[in-house]
Amino acid sequence: MYETPDVVALIYAATSQIPRGMVSTYGDIAQALGDSRAARAVGETLAKNPTPIVVPCHRVVYADGAVGWYGGKGNNHDKKTALLEAEGLTIKDGKIEDFAALRFRDFEIPHVLEDLQKEQEEIRQRVIAEDVFEKLEYVAGLDVSYLGERAFGACAVYDWQSGELVEVKKTECTIRFPYIPTYLSYRETPVFAKLTEEPNTVYLVDGQGLLHPRAGIASHLGVVCDIPTVGAAKTPLYGQIGAAQGNRAEITVDGQLRGIELSEGSKKTYVSVGHRVSLATAEEICRRFLCRGIPLPLRTAHNEATLARKRAT
Repeated sequence: MYETPDVVALIYAATSQIPRGMVSTYGDIAQALGDSRAARAVGETLAKNPTPIVVPCHRVVYADGAVGWYGGKGNNHDKKTALLEAEGLTIKDGKIEDFAALRFRDFEIPHVLEDLQKEQEEIRQRVIAEDVFEKLEYVAGLDVSYLGERAFGACAVYDWQSGELVEVKKTECTIRFPYIPTYLSYRETPVFAKLTEEPNTVYLVDGQGLLHPRAGIASHLGVVCDIPTVGAAKTPLYGQIGAAQGNRAEITVDGQLRGIELSEGSKKTYVSVGHRVSLATAEEICRRFLCRGIPLPLRTAHNEATLARKRAT
């Protein structure tokens, strides 16, 4: 399996490099990681900083120079202001004066997100969009719920013929990769890999497969674990959705069929190939188990993962 970098540690390392009397933005640290889309993850990570001052998160501000919050949105604006003023910065109307001159961007951390993008492209090239399995006996849904860095994964296994629930498996592990758009696979694959050992099983993942600019969680999991997978997401991410015909609409990318939108009432599921499954089979599986707009194995896995998290609290 591909190694998942400790992005949380890298965010703290970057923050620790900001000199006294200078500031950076959440976007600056995201760019140092390799993708500006990580800016929100930087903010959420620093809001949970266990060692403020040691890791000087008070030196990270908004892109317009506004001081912002300290320890989470809506918290400790005055304290953050006082810490910055104690380091010699002048703040007027909640913003840092001479912001451009005091902005630090010379971080020395690896651009891990750029590397992960290349890795996702490699994974995409390895996807097999055909039915490559001996027989289909079971369909299993995978989902995960989080409590801080604790991840509670659940796998709900259903019999393909009878449609009955056969087994629920669960696992718990620590995840040091925050949620960053288009990088969900690096957050959840380590959890799901612990639950995907059933033979003759196709796994449904609450996320994208080939309906992704590179390779989504379903494709990532399928390739690294060499198992049949299907992406069954609740929201679209990529591609153009065509006109609906009944409860079905085709999704294309550059004119090529890449996925299917299935509707049931107001609920929709966006189906795409993960790995070792054709789009036709992926659609057939999701359609057969559709329950209030969501495939039943995924609904059950979601409920079981949520229950595990609640019990842990």
